Amino acid sequence: MTALAQGSAGVALVMAFALLRTGQIGGAAILLAVQSGAVAVTAVVLHQPVMALPPLILAAVFWLLRRETPMFHADTAPIGGPKLGLCVGAVLAVLCQSQAGIALPLSIVLLAILLAATRSHPLMQIAALIGAQNGVSLAGSLMMPPMMLTVASLQAALVLPLACVLLPLPLGAGLLAPALAASRDRPMPRRTSWRSSLPPHIAGWIDLAVALAIFAATLSVPLDPLASVFAPLFGFDGVIRSWVQRSRPGLSPLRRGAVRLQSAFTILAVCVPDPSPAWLAVLAATAMAVWPGMSRRWSHAVLVFLAAGLCLFGLLLLQEAPSVLPWFCVFAGFATLAASVPELAAALAILILRLGIQDSWPPGVATMGVSMASAALLTCAVLLATPGRTHRITLLVLSHASIAVLLICTGQAEARFAALVLLALLILARSAVRVTHGPVAALAIAGLGGVPPLGVFPGLVLAVLTLSAHDPWLLLPVGAALIAMVMTGMPRSLPDIGAIKALPSVGWLPMLLAIATGWFAPASLVHWWRILTAGRT
Repeated sequence: MTALAQGSAGVALVMAFALLRTGQIGGAAILLAVQSGAVAVTAVVLHQPVMALPPLILAAVFWLLRRETPMFHADTAPIGGPKLGLCVGAVLAVLCQSQAGIALPLSIVLLAILLAATRSHPLMQIAALIGAQNGVSLAGSLMMPPMMLTVASLQAALVLPLACVLLPLPLGAGLLAPALAASRDRPMPRRTSWRSSLPPHIAGWIDLAVALAIFAATLSVPLDPLASVFAPLFGFDGVIRSWVQRSRPGLSPLRRGAVRLQSAFTILAVCVPDPSPAWLAVLAATAMAVWPGMSRRWSHAVLVFLAAGLCLFGLLLLQEAPSVLPWFCVFAGFATLAASVPELAAALAILILRLGIQDSWPPGVATMGVSMASAALLTCAVLLATPGRTHRITLLVLSHASIAVLLICTGQAEARFAALVLLALLILARSAVRVTHGPVAALAIAGLGGVPPLGVFPGLVLAVLTLSAHDPWLLLPVGAALIAMVMTGMPRSLPDIGAIKALPSVGWLPMLLAIATGWFAPASLVHWWRILTAGRT
């Protein structure tokens, strides 16, 4: 790195500290503009002109938000005072110096996360997200090779700048749209309102037709081996979800479209073998899940997109310097995303499975992943065991996803095979639980909880057998969690057998598919799955 590039990167770090100190939105806008300009200069000096665009574009976006949202121009004070934030930031920056070449971008990313944690002002939190993007852009400028003028290299080089630009935009759009509507105070004409012009039952059938088309595409489009296993399952889950929601009159077409796009982007994330485009699909699915209720849960949305930025930073480092730090960023970001948007938990576990199949992990990564997955699993178990706890289905989904990640992190081919089976059964069991009425609902929850012989039970048996053969000590957290999970899924009363026979329900389809997959899968299919999860030798 040249002296000019190193000096510009140092200016960006100084601006990150200054953002922790300032309490004025105008001052923050100036500091953020200086930081973005310094990162852009570093990118140009390092022969990465494309990486100079995201900081400049997002600095302009922040100035637009500041001008168009006058109700947010009040000053903001850091939580705990500016001295506390500066002291914590200084400690983080000193600790980052052990990372040599990535010390500066890592410091900027961590200081941006600290800025978001110490501010409650919406504009300051968006400034923190843009600061994290500046850190990712700086890391990309330092690590990416000089751009070659070929079509393939240009396409690869544009993925990271596009990801950096898109990272803060959902938050900015969620803040700017209500502000513009309030400032103009002009309601939309009734003839342009989807809610009034499109009958609910018509919107439901259109949504179902789109879901069926996506499902058909997952069956007909050529996919890589791992995507060919999971993409049809997610497409089928989208059909079940659309069928259940088709007759809900309170669900607007806009909300239906967001749900359908979330399902489509989730499928795309599973299908893309390259981590960076897969991350873009995850970001889009996350935005579709968070954006409709962003104004009511602003802090939740900020946490989600900061976690996405941490994931992007880790994936970028993995491509150049695989070590424990990038994997920690990936695991921590994925865990936060799964806890914040549980609908993506299975898809995120599949992405970790793909990373485990593609490359061998450095020493220490497996231990770290097992520890984080065990902690998440035990946390879900404690919450499930708490009397009166709501969101049982969400906690069960997160528990099974944690078990799958734990299996993947052991590094054994048999464990990855067990994780693949468990994740496939989890997707089907989650589809069955979407039917919330009738006797089938109780049986579906029992299958999701692991009550034998339904739902995910065969996958849990395979997981226990695999762990007992390679890592018996892991049976302690898994066994403790399974007790709470099975007790949660246990029906409070026996279902009426006569009512079950007389009541046709779409929920029977995923339940029967789960039974067929878990107990009666052909030997050739099982053999193919074992080859798929064998990994590199």
